[in-house]
Amino acid sequence: MFRVFSYFSNGQSDDNKQKMGKPMPLVYNIDRKLQLNPKALQVLQSIEVPMVVVVMVGAARTGKSYLMNCLAGDKKGFSVDSTLQTHTKGIWMWCRSLPERPNEALLLLDTEGLGDAEKGDSQNDNLIYSLAILLSSVLIYNGQKNIDQRSLQDLHFVTELSKRIQMKAQPDDCDSREFVRFFPEFVWVLRDLTLDMHIDGKDVTPNEYLEHSLKLKDSEISEQDKEYNELRRCIRNHFPSRCGFAFPTPTFRRKLKMLQDLEDKDLDEDFVKERQKLINYIYTHKKVKRVLGGQLVTGRRFAELTKAYVSMMSDGVLPCVESSVAKLAEVENQAAVNEALKIYHNEMEKNSESDDLTMNGITENYRIKSIEALSIFHKRSMNNNIDKYIQQLEETMRSTYRSLMTKIKEKSQDQCKAQLEEVMESIKENLTSGHYQKPGGYQELKKDLDNSIKEYEEKTKNQIEGWAVLNSFLEEEKSRLDQVQEMDNKLTEEQKRVSDLEEELSRIKEEMEKMEQNRKAAEERRAKQIIEQIKKKFEEGKKCSMEELKEAMEHMKSEMEKYRVEGREEDAESAQQIYEHLKKKHEETTKWSFTNFIQKMVFQVLFPFLKGLVGNPFSS
Repeated sequence: MFRVFSYFSNGQSDDNKQKMGKPMPLVYNIDRKLQLNPKALQVLQSIEVPMVVVVMVGAARTGKSYLMNCLAGDKKGFSVDSTLQTHTKGIWMWCRSLPERPNEALLLLDTEGLGDAEKGDSQNDNLIYSLAILLSSVLIYNGQKNIDQRSLQDLHFVTELSKRIQMKAQPDDCDSREFVRFFPEFVWVLRDLTLDMHIDGKDVTPNEYLEHSLKLKDSEISEQDKEYNELRRCIRNHFPSRCGFAFPTPTFRRKLKMLQDLEDKDLDEDFVKERQKLINYIYTHKKVKRVLGGQLVTGRRFAELTKAYVSMMSDGVLPCVESSVAKLAEVENQAAVNEALKIYHNEMEKNSESDDLTMNGITENYRIKSIEALSIFHKRSMNNNIDKYIQQLEETMRSTYRSLMTKIKEKSQDQCKAQLEEVMESIKENLTSGHYQKPGGYQELKKDLDNSIKEYEEKTKNQIEGWAVLNSFLEEEKSRLDQVQEMDNKLTEEQKRVSDLEEELSRIKEEMEKMEQNRKAAEERRAKQIIEQIKKKFEEGKKCSMEELKEAMEHMKSEMEKYRVEGREEDAESAQQIYEHLKKKHEETTKWSFTNFIQKMVFQVLFPFLKGLVGNPFSS
């Protein structure tokens, strides 16, 4: 009947394969309250790719689960039954692969039926379907027979969404103008259609039939007329795109109870063709789920989003899109920081255990590993309030770097002092005993000192504290060394004026300055790379927002033109106002300047530690 595709067939654990071999409940509906299934959330959190989220809604006992099994490519998936009792309670999920789109997954959500007599609670329906709107990227309405006022009435919850979904944390009367930015695509599936697809004597497609059915009445005299038009306005204005499919009755009535077991040869040919059209539509053309702002939703993000919405509904609070996205970003960004730091710490600790460390090597390793950590952070993070998380990541990496450097320096100092003590032992004894206090003594001292310094430099050539320890020793012994030089009566007046020791100290300090200059240069390169990564993230976020707004604008422009063709000037004007609102936001987004953005980040967040990076890395 269908090819079977499982998302967990590649690269996932056997445990997850077992979990998603069949559907599982995502949202329980217990005593008219929504509760989440922790096991389902655990499965979702393991999915790292973006998802196309298809939600099926419709009246109870109309074959929604059968159609979802068709989309899943498996006859035995969501519970299907031919009795009067409903089987699906709450929302069930099933994650599948998209064969032609290996970097995306298909998440199917099957909802309990509208108008279930066993529940007898329209409020419950509104909760379920408000959640369906918020979670889906494609909303399929499974209708019966033909499109008429009765079937449209089953979608009455759409007209109340502005009362049940809050767009902003600080709501206003214009919230609903933003709905088109995050609403799913709308697919109307007509089941058991017996009427001919003709309008005014012409053959029409399911799409044309749907558009015809969504036209407004010319007048709104009665309350029924107003309700009739309001429902159609909401569908047209809120959903960014819509599509229709018309299914004839699949087989004889007596065989319907065995529908899930029938082969294609036992079904109506037109039914099979239309079913395949729907499958192809979902598998090949549909975009993935995005949150407000256009950022992609992976399984992990979907789990967090679901938790946020269900938590608000359970608390009796209107689910807020803006607040939920902010909460999702908070969780994602903190997790991104933790993930980046974990890898960074492991890599830096591993590097610090080596006995063959140079200042240039450590500085370069810090630059490379911190940039890699920032790249890991950007891969997972969201753009919302990203600056404070970059600050947290950078400050923690700097703190780790300083801590490791302190340990490395202490270890290096101990090793260098031990080496220096060994090579300078005889010189210090001779200085103490006054051995060099004789004619020609300074020349002997100079020779001994040169040999010892060369031996020391060879033994400590890879020690980061080698020069510093040597410099400290020579500074400490300078007075005694100078005394030997002063008492050597064989030195010429010129030699007395220019101290060989001072030349040696000057050479050592030059080497130390070179090391510092190299470190500063490396940190300046790192700072530029940080800015480049932030710019890339900024541009990605800007592009997502502009694409989202452009799609919404194009839809409203199309609706505006349709209203005008229908002679609905007032509705056309209303659609134009929404269009202008979206256009203004698009223009504002277009003007987003990375220069202004980064200036704010540099001076308010990044600048304090970027300034420190090109200064002393060990300063407080």
